[in-house]
Amino acid sequence: MTYTSRVVASALALAVVVPAQLIISDGNMNVVTGTLPATQVPTTFDLRGDTLALDHGFEHSWFFRIAGDTREWSLRNVGPVTQGVTATSDHLDRDLADVDSRGLLRASIDVDVYDAGPASGVVISRLTVMNISVSPITVDLFCYTDLDIANTTGNDAVTGTGSSHFVTDSTGVRIEVRAIGNDRSDCGAYPTIRNLLTNASLDNLGNGLPPFSGDYTGAFQWQNRTLAPFQQRTFNVLIAIDTAAAAPPHVEHYGAGNGALGEIHTQTLPLQDNSQVRVFSLGLKNAAPNQVYRTLIGFAPFFAPVIPGLELWVDPFQLFGVWGIGGLTSPTGSAIETFSIPASPYLTGLAIYSQSFYVSASAPNGYAFYTPGLMTRIGKL
Repeated sequence: MTYTSRVVASALALAVVVPAQLIISDGNMNVVTGTLPATQVPTTFDLRGDTLALDHGFEHSWFFRIAGDTREWSLRNVGPVTQGVTATSDHLDRDLADVDSRGLLRASIDVDVYDAGPASGVVISRLTVMNISVSPITVDLFCYTDLDIANTTGNDAVTGTGSSHFVTDSTGVRIEVRAIGNDRSDCGAYPTIRNLLTNASLDNLGNGLPPFSGDYTGAFQWQNRTLAPFQQRTFNVLIAIDTAAAAPPHVEHYGAGNGALGEIHTQTLPLQDNSQVRVFSLGLKNAAPNQVYRTLIGFAPFFAPVIPGLELWVDPFQLFGVWGIGGLTSPTGSAIETFSIPASPYLTGLAIYSQSFYVSASAPNGYAFYTPGLMTRIGKL
C-alpha cells in the first residue's frame, strides 16, 4: 500500500473523530499524537528528530484484553477521558477514568520526549493501568507502532530481538523501538500486525522475530498480568532516533492502594543532564479535596503492612524524607512536590521509591487512603 493510500484509508477510518491533537517537543524532537479514536483503530503519530522535520511516524497506540474477552480493544475515546500537555511542552498524558465504561480498569497514557543531539532523541511511551474493581483481573496489554522513516514506506530493514526492533531505511536514519519486560512480540508489513489488534477475533502476537524487510509495523505484548483490587502496573516502550539510549530514565508503578481514590504520578522525566540542573516532580491526583496529605520518598521498596490497615510501599528504614507536612490537597484533590536533579554524572541509575497518603474517614481503615508505590530511576542524556 502506498503512503498516500494509507493516509486516505486512515482518514476515512477516523472520519467520526474530532481532529484534535496533542503536541510535545524538546529541541528538534517533536511528537504529534492524534485524538483518541472512538473506533478500534490506532492513534495517529508523527515523529520528527532533526531540523529538516522529516516525519518518521504513522501510528502508535495501546491495546488491551481482559480475560474472557473475545478480541483486543484499543484505548479509545469511550468513558471519561481527560488529557493535556505540560507547561514545559515535553510531556503529554491522557487519563481514562473508566476504560470503556466497564468499571474494571483505569488507564493513563504518558508520553515524554527528550532531545539527545541535533538529530537524535528519545520518546518514552508508558501505559499505567489500575484495577478499580473489587476482584482480581487478568489482562493482556499491547503496544503497536507503525514507522515510515523519512516519510517513505516499503523500504525498511529491521533487525533486533523480541524486545527491541532496530528500523532503518535508505536515508540511514535508525530508530529503535524497545519494550521493557514484554512476553511476546511481532513485526511485519502493514497491515498484518495492525489487523491482529483491530479485528474482531482474539489474537496473540506470533513472536515473529527480525530480520524483516519491507513496510515496518511492530507490536509488543505483556501477557496474563493479574492485577489485585486497586493494584497498579506500568508498561513502557521506548522509541530512540539515532541514539543508543543506553541509560534511559524509567518510571514504573507497583503495589496496590486501599481504594481507587488517589494516585501518585509524575509528569516529568527523572533525567540527568550534566550541562544543567533539571527539575523533577512527584504528584498526587484523584484524591479528596482539601485533605491533609503526606508523600514518603525513600531508597528502597517495601512490601508489608506496618500497622493494621496501612501498607507501605517505601522502606521506612531507608527514607529520604517526608513531604507535605502542614499541606493540604488542592480543591481538585491534587498535590505536587518539585525537586532539582543537579548537573552531576553520579546520579544516573539511582532509583527512588515514593508513596502518598491522605486523611479520610471514608477510607477502609477509617483514617487514611494510601496509593500504590512509584519507582523513578534517573537516566541520562
